[in-house]
Amino acid sequence: MRPSLLYCLLLYLCSSLLAGLVVSPCPNGCCCPHSGALVLCESLGLHTLPRSVPLSTAVLSVARNRLCNVDNVFQPYSGLQELSLSHNQLVRFPRGLPSSLETLQLQENQITYITAGSLRQLGNLTRLDLEDNRIRAIQPGALLGLSKLRRLTLKGNRLSHLPPNLPSSLTHLDVSANCISALDSSSLGALVNLQVLKINSNCLRSIPEQAFDGLSRLQSVELANNLWVCECDIMYLYKWLLMDRLRMASDLVCTTPLHLAQKLLLTLSVMAICPKLFKPAERTSSLNTSTETGKVVESRIEQTTSTSMLVRSDVACNASSFRCQKSLPESTIPRSFFGSDQPTLERLSYENCLSLNLTSFIPPSTQVPSSPATDEEPGCVENSTGRQPGSLTTTRSMTTTRDIEFTPRTMLQSSDPVLIAVLAVLCVLTGLLMLTVLLVLKNILLRNLRVAPFPQVQEDISTHS
Repeated sequence: MRPSLLYCLLLYLCSSLLAGLVVSPCPNGCCCPHSGALVLCESLGLHTLPRSVPLSTAVLSVARNRLCNVDNVFQPYSGLQELSLSHNQLVRFPRGLPSSLETLQLQENQITYITAGSLRQLGNLTRLDLEDNRIRAIQPGALLGLSKLRRLTLKGNRLSHLPPNLPSSLTHLDVSANCISALDSSSLGALVNLQVLKINSNCLRSIPEQAFDGLSRLQSVELANNLWVCECDIMYLYKWLLMDRLRMASDLVCTTPLHLAQKLLLTLSVMAICPKLFKPAERTSSLNTSTETGKVVESRIEQTTSTSMLVRSDVACNASSFRCQKSLPESTIPRSFFGSDQPTLERLSYENCLSLNLTSFIPPSTQVPSSPATDEEPGCVENSTGRQPGSLTTTRSMTTTRDIEFTPRTMLQSSDPVLIAVLAVLCVLTGLLMLTVLLVLKNILLRNLRVAPFPQVQEDISTHS
């Protein structure tokens, strides 16, 4: 074989190796199935986004880290569809997010307000999760431009009223566990597609007239654990629930007046709630009918409760079977894994990704849990790409631990620039060495031919002589 051909073959192998590292990289310690389209870098103690995350990533999770400022960090990822920044240390809504985002998870951060321009470029967003932050205010119009938003979760914040100008595309709205004391009928009236409404665990005392009349597609509403005042102002909610809606909210407990405290709203009579609706002569006759009505309502509530318990058991069984499906080997994963309506980040966690052997296998004996963030952690820095003082030692020790955890296959997938440079230099030096050896062998072979010619040449010389 000619030396040039061997040299070309060697260069081709080196370039293929480098191309594989560049096209489908996986940051050290992360899980990257599906050729880098899905990248999960969770619970790694990261202060910044790893540089080796490929720009072609479609689903990215950097949850449970120590990120505090990611402004404009994700702007180059023009194809990013799902992003999880949950359980970090963000103090404001991230700026410069790509317009391609469809799912954004920001739960368990320290965000305090949402400005009108924070979500202006996120017109393709369908799911937004802001659960368990510290949001006190959302500026008017901040959510109005989200014409495709279907699910909005604001549970566990500090809102005192519903966000204004909610998009009419919403189907699920969760504002439970806030400080909402009154509902704005105009805010709810625009939600013509709303199917699930959760306003439980707030400070509601009553529901204004016609608040729910425009919600023709509403299928479920949760109103428990509020400060319900069972007087005349609650009659609209009382009548609305009695119109074949007992399955929606049958556990509303009165807090006042004192003689009705701790009683279920729907077991009370109209006479007990608002006596002034009846004339004195009608009050006596209404007591008997109210008692019978209360018994009927109680029986219907019991039936509704038993039905809901059966539904919950079915849901639990389905959830357990889904967990079993998550532990299936890679060969049984359907090809339509990314095509489901449910976001990928809700169906595949970091632990499940590793257990599926899509990237690497971690023996149980070598698993080392990452250390959680402590109060002694240094404060956030303004530069989103900089490192915090004192974090270099932590990062180095964590990297050493991860090197022990992951197999050589994971290390081979790492696209660290230093590793790529070293491999490139080794390939070039190997090629030069091979070329030198071939040239030396060629020179030796030619020299031997000159010293000892072939037998045929010797015979010709003897014949002529």
